[in-house]
Amino acid sequence: MRKLNNPILNTLNATFNNVTKNAVFYSTAIIPQDHRSRIFNDDVKKTFNIPEQVNNWYEYTIYLGSDYSRLRMLTIISACSDIEFLLKTFIEKYFDTSISKSKNYYQKLDLVNKEIFIPNGIDLDSYEFFKKIKIAFQLRHICIHNMGFIDETFIKNTGLSLTLDQQFEISDAFINEIFDAIEELFGLLDTL
Repeated sequence: MRKLNNPILNTLNATFNNVTKNAVFYSTAIIPQDHRSRIFNDDVKKTFNIPEQVNNWYEYTIYLGSDYSRLRMLTIISACSDIEFLLKTFIEKYFDTSISKSKNYYQKLDLVNKEIFIPNGIDLDSYEFFKKIKIAFQLRHICIHNMGFIDETFIKNTGLSLTLDQQFEISDAFINEIFDAIEELFGLLDTL
């Protein structure tokens, strides 16, 4: 974690690193591992009518037709919440915020860029990291509203060539790219 000059940014960056990266993202790896170690004995299987071939909590989760992809979705949701709060806190402290804003204003990244940053000489769209952050926000939307299944709006807003009605595959590499983009946003804001 880098040390930022701006104390507000430094605090928010610490929260991002300690909560979203170190707790939420960590859970995507550790929970499945922990569930594999939670072995069912015969009494538990009998009491809860767990099939004989299911040996642990991980296998039971898979048997029930679920998986652990929701943990990665929660990581994206958490990262986007960090960004939203970062923008709100930073903008309301350092920029003119007389613009009438809806409740979810800071989720509308194009609008925030157009109404706040561009008038102040910064076009976030000129930064590659901002494009990744915008994809993360679109992914956040489908994770919350569609359990991660790609819809037409997601394809339109991201420009990605993906299969409609298929669940977006969130890899650790993708999450780390988003984390890197967020760190770059912190770095840019720290120069203002």
